[in-house]
Amino acid sequence: MERFEWVSFPLKDESVIKNLIAFLAFLLMILVGYVYLGIVGVFISLIAVLITFLPYILPTKYIIENEKITVKFFFTSKTYEFKNFKSYYVDNKGILLSPFEKPHRLENFRGLYVRFGKYRNTVEKIIIETFKKS
Repeated sequence: MERFEWVSFPLKDESVIKNLIAFLAFLLMILVGYVYLGIVGVFISLIAVLITFLPYILPTKYIIENEKITVKFFFTSKTYEFKNFKSYYVDNKGILLSPFEKPHRLENFRGLYVRFGKYRNTVEKIIIETFKKS
């Protein structure tokens, strides 16, 4: 399989209305922190909000090659082998690669969610073909 890489950046890919709603949620959480704990609450809320919104604010780079997928986010890079995943579920924004054969409550925590970004057809085709091979 040849190498394919893409970047998913939800802040840039989503509509203006969704970004506005996310910004309002950000402000609301900071306001709640200020009301309950004053200036200390603002800092605590700011840290909590930034950690919560990091996957939305920062881009994630995906690389598929040689039966492996590498996910690069922030200052981390993690490589997964497709043989560790036994099923997949496609939705509007991406594919959930699950280590379980049947639907399971833990797959959201143990699986890997691969966002399509702007390359839905290509990514979906590559992942499905990889599953058919194994």
